[in-house]
Amino acid sequence: MLHHHFHWNRARISCIVYLIIGIIQMGTVNLAKIAVTFPGRAQPASHYKRLQRLFCQFSLDLNQVARFIASLIPVLQFKLTLDRTNWKYGDVNINYLVLGVVYRGSAFPILWVALDKKGNSNTQERIALMNRFLTIFGPQMIACLFADREFIGIQWFGYLIENQIKFVIRIKKNTQISNSRGVPVSAENLFRGLPRG
Repeated sequence: MLHHHFHWNRARISCIVYLIIGIIQMGTVNLAKIAVTFPGRAQPASHYKRLQRLFCQFSLDLNQVARFIASLIPVLQFKLTLDRTNWKYGDVNINYLVLGVVYRGSAFPILWVALDKKGNSNTQERIALMNRFLTIFGPQMIACLFADREFIGIQWFGYLIENQIKFVIRIKKNTQISNSRGVPVSAENLFRGLPRG
């Protein structure tokens, strides 16, 4: 299956498989520790050099990765999630905008982009990520997009509507929305008659 999607040779596939198994077994991404878990009679130092060559000699096409992940999810249309995750590693801020596919109650990351800043994404970054999805899979593959309150804005909503992407996005209860008479009222008051859900 990996060969079909990525066109890698057997040696590369086995190295990647052993790498993944080693990460799981050792609970680390330290290549020297992972090299010890490789099967066979070769010394860990040889396996370590093999891992180094793997990372030096080839790059991973993230669009191919997205297609591979999608091929593992047996649905006709994707329920997508848009989220942002960030953490600090020492003094370095790590901040990712992530598009996931919902399957059996979990969201599996399918496309992502590293944001070179702290804090929220902007509309252009969201649109660029969605455009990548549309280029790879097409709009017909989207059942709906789910997102949290961070992902709002007139231009962003306009983009989703223009591309006929159905969306469910939380809003703050004090968000002002025009009622049927054109008078702005808070979302909390406008929808207070609706039951939860």
